[in-house]
Amino acid sequence: MEEVSDSEGLERIIREAIVERRVLFARYHDVERTIEPHILGYDRNDHLALSAWQVAGTGAGWRRFHLDEVMELKPTNSRFLRAAPGYNRRDPSFRRVIQQV
Repeated sequence: MEEVSDSEGLERIIREAIVERRVLFARYHDVERTIEPHILGYDRNDHLALSAWQVAGTGAGWRRFHLDEVMELKPTNSRFLRAAPGYNRRDPSFRRVIQQV
């Protein structure tokens, strides 16, 4: 699987992962994480961000990742079948959505 670290590459990998419902491996703030990406877009502070359900890393749950702080990102061979518990398609923390589940 492809590994990328530039912002255009990260955005492309995330968009594809959302469409394919593919689980991602990420290194964020120097912590390895396994995540299910749900929303890619710009938050209220104009950061390109990802809302994802974290499966492993610092515990399970919803997390928002600023793409400029992602150190490593790559797709895995695993997929998720449905949106994670509590998924809000109209998440108010995003001012513009690029891709979503």
